[in-house]
Amino acid sequence: MIQKRIYFLLIGAMFLAAATAPATDRYSAGTKVVSQLIEELVFQSGPFKIVGDLKLPEGKGPHPVVIFVHGDGPNSRISGGTYLPIMACMMRAGYATFAWDKPGTGESTGHIDRSRLFEQRSRIVLDAIAMIKERPDIDAKRIGLWGVSQAGYIMPIVLSKSHDVAFMIAVSCPGVAGVDQGAYLVAAQAVCAGLPEEDRKQVKDLLSAVERARTYEEYVSYKKKLVAFPVLASITELGLNMRIRPKEEWHADDLKGDYYWNPIEVIEKTKIPVLAFFGEKDTQVDPVQGAQAYREALERAGNTNFRVELIQGVDHSLIISKTGCLEERRRRSRKGWQNYPMIYLDTLEEWLRNLYK
Repeated sequence: MIQKRIYFLLIGAMFLAAATAPATDRYSAGTKVVSQLIEELVFQSGPFKIVGDLKLPEGKGPHPVVIFVHGDGPNSRISGGTYLPIMACMMRAGYATFAWDKPGTGESTGHIDRSRLFEQRSRIVLDAIAMIKERPDIDAKRIGLWGVSQAGYIMPIVLSKSHDVAFMIAVSCPGVAGVDQGAYLVAAQAVCAGLPEEDRKQVKDLLSAVERARTYEEYVSYKKKLVAFPVLASITELGLNMRIRPKEEWHADDLKGDYYWNPIEVIEKTKIPVLAFFGEKDTQVDPVQGAQAYREALERAGNTNFRVELIQGVDHSLIISKTGCLEERRRRSRKGWQNYPMIYLDTLEEWLRNLYK
């Protein structure tokens, strides 16, 4: 069977290279150096001690704040510097930012239990909101979330449990259940590895069907068709297991688990301001489907303040890219991980400036 939860392991791969790179905690945006007051904050969330930085902009508060919700992977409070250009935009717009080291990274303790990933990660965000809204230098009515990739599953859970989130910025957030997002990721990487484009949809559909099979006979039928694409076995970075399991090792999956939950169920009820970005060359989350899903869901919600942007020539992280493939991303330099297009940064800053006019 295809290794379960593959999307949890790879969806945040955009920061794996950057997270280990050294980075300064100041960022020069254009010709203007953004000055900021940085305060390290510590809070407890279940078994985790979470350590992060609250960055306050110039001027008298209370300030609106953007809380950063990481993707997958060992992300830190600045994620190897990849967050710095984004934070600089927010600072210029007058917003504070709060980001932390994920459990097991930097100074935060513990490790996320993959079987309780949604629960534990959303709990950390909720606990961060509870702490930050009590500060006199923060406007408790203007707390927002910025999240990327796997955050597309975490932020909707937070929205369903909290009335304290005033706005949301979603970057490359899936518009489907994890099983289908994972299928897209694998099929896209197969194309990167040489699979003919015309076979992409068939591979993606078979990957989803294998996971949803209700009988062993269905499973074997779909798996045999997948094995006919040898390129899948060559994508070792995804940890795929293309072996057909014997009947005694196989069981039908629980279709009610997190892996099968579609976050659009929450988005279609969301009325707070939403800004959503997708990268045209994304090979981890389907950008066309995601943009359409967000747009249609927010229209169904009757949301009167949303914007969905599909940016050309950028990958899953909204970094300027030729292919968007994982191989290109692995070769990227630290400086390359900050190579955002100005349309992203300018749109982000403008949207935030106008949010509370």
